[in-house]
Amino acid sequence: MSAGESDLRRGMAVLDQYRSQLEALLQQQEIIRISLEEHMRARETLLRYQKAGAGAEVLMPVGANSFVVAEARDPERAFVGIGSDLIVHDAIPAQLERLDARIKSISEAANAIGQRIGEVQERAEAQGAFVQDLYARLQGEQGERS
Repeated sequence: MSAGESDLRRGMAVLDQYRSQLEALLQQQEIIRISLEEHMRARETLLRYQKAGAGAEVLMPVGANSFVVAEARDPERAFVGIGSDLIVHDAIPAQLERLDARIKSISEAANAIGQRIGEVQERAEAQGAFVQDLYARLQGEQGERS
């Protein structure tokens, strides 16, 4: 194997690594997107529940785009998970603050991953161009020998 072929193999291995990194980052981005949507939906539901007032019939989401009809009994408070399988019954404004903080954190993570994806894409494109150029040079050298 010539030095050029060895360089080509290394270049292709690096390109494969960039592609793997990009795939992992895109999966993370999708998970973050889903989490952000879930938090935004929870925020909107709490706001609408509070606005509906006591005794109002409301559609409550139960997941998988399914709802049940419920009566708002205490539109000023709701249950919220705070981690480690702990749930508290707290005032909706306090819960909205928690959700807003989480939404901000998730949005920052989404932005960071978006930037990282851009960086890896640029490196992958540069590496792809390098590999193509190296391959073309090797093809040219082999053509000259024939």
